Amino acid sequence: MRVKICRDEDLKDGAARSVKILARNIAVFRIDGVIYGLEADCKHMKANLATGTISGSVVECAMHNWRYDIPTGECLDEEWAKLKTYPAFVEDGYIWVDV
Repeated sequence: MRVKICRDEDLKDGAARSVKILARNIAVFRIDGVIYGLEADCKHMKANLATGTISGSVVECAMHNWRYDIPTGECLDEEWAKLKTYPAFVEDGYIWVDV
């Protein structure tokens, strides 16, 4: 299922936005012009990663500082804590995510 998230111009480079789709929290990031979709709930305490600090292609959870690689969903602090990724892209001036 393809879901429209926002207008392309509404997500600036180095920023994130969170949406709830089918009872799932999904974060959408723009890093160096590329759009990424990522499970938004940190595996530690379920804090929303869209509110975290982005540095390069890594997001750091605002609650307890767990770090995740945005393109792959890999947790840099706990090997078992990988997040699900979702295809995300720009089409017709909007950002979309496939869930």
